Amino acid sequence: MTEQAGKHHYLLIVNPEAGSRTTMKALPDIERLFREKGADYEFHFTKERGHATELVKEIGSEFNVIVSVGGDGTINEIINGMPEIDKPMGIIPIGTGNDFARSCSMIPGDLESAVDVLLAHDVKAIDVGLVNGRRFINVMGMGFEGRANDIGKMLPFLHGTPKYLLAIGGTYLTYRRMPLQIAFNDTKIDEKVFLMSIGNGWNVGGGLQLTPKAKLDDGTFDICYLQSISRWRILQVFAKLYDGTIDEVEEYESYQTKELHIKSNRPIPAHIDGESFDPIQTEFKVSLLPKAIKIIGNWSADKRFSN
Repeated sequence: MTEQAGKHHYLLIVNPEAGSRTTMKALPDIERLFREKGADYEFHFTKERGHATELVKEIGSEFNVIVSVGGDGTINEIINGMPEIDKPMGIIPIGTGNDFARSCSMIPGDLESAVDVLLAHDVKAIDVGLVNGRRFINVMGMGFEGRANDIGKMLPFLHGTPKYLLAIGGTYLTYRRMPLQIAFNDTKIDEKVFLMSIGNGWNVGGGLQLTPKAKLDDGTFDICYLQSISRWRILQVFAKLYDGTIDEVEEYESYQTKELHIKSNRPIPAHIDGESFDPIQTEFKVSLLPKAIKIIGNWSADKRFSN
């Protein structure tokens, strides 16, 4: 649904640390764009991890639109504060990965485009994932993906694609498959697994497409499953992770489901929306909440299924 922004009152939740403090450098331009377009807004700044969730709960109901100014972690905190608040959420993507913004067909770092998308107010109700009491909006990754995310957190001096490539490289050299017991639909898997990605959206890790056919509003998760793949084979097919053709790789398996039960006899490296699952778990119960949140996105720009 598209409508003019009119006199919407925007709550801009700013993570000062996102994108190696890129958000703070961008604030004057964001403020200029909002003023030029006559938008009504307030900035509120997060002070620590989890604070965005508390801000939404405390003051979110006073605004018409809640806006994440930061990266995927800020978005994840905001959606975990919104279950009782029926407001649309917008995005100004200035974080490290900006994967959910890509899943909304937005251009990370392009402030003018992001503000235009926000004020155009094209709202879509999309699905949300729920795992062990926490919500996620874009992706949950385990195994190789979870470990690469953990390594990425150890590289605060980098951001964007270089950070993810270095994290993937470090994981490539050290990671070993881990035992998982997985149950979904009528399928049961009990084996050592290289990677498993549960996609609501279709981007992860700074632009990788592990679930290239996922739709945010189709009422189901897309599952990327790699039981085993050699190091040499990873190098061979790596480009396919970026161009959306990973499903052409022989080792790639895909499934669709609304819920999963995953457990292991050891801690499972995992992330939700790029945030490491803390505390680390040995069991996950994952379910889908259909059309649970309204998101302002650049929806008409998604041409993946237009042919």
